[in-house]
Amino acid sequence: MENRSHYIKKLIYRSKYTGTRETDILLGSFAEKHLVNLSDDNLLTYEKLLDSGDPRIWRLSIDIEQTNSEKENTIISLIKEFEGF
Repeated sequence: MENRSHYIKKLIYRSKYTGTRETDILLGSFAEKHLVNLSDDNLLTYEKLLDSGDPRIWRLSIDIEQTNSEKENTIISLIKEFEGF
């Protein structure tokens, strides 16, 4: 990844301002503490998850919706562990 720290800062910002307060809170703290430890591949998966929209992220986080993507499942599991869902 060309400029990893800049990319992570961009993802943290996006995580804090997703559009709904619930996902801002859910993802903002998670991103600040954990994105620096994710692999480049997981960072790309996280960015795609952000692109999918906050209603979907919220549904995935509270098990209303399931994903067939193993990569997304990994990220969602990390978020759930962090938040204690």
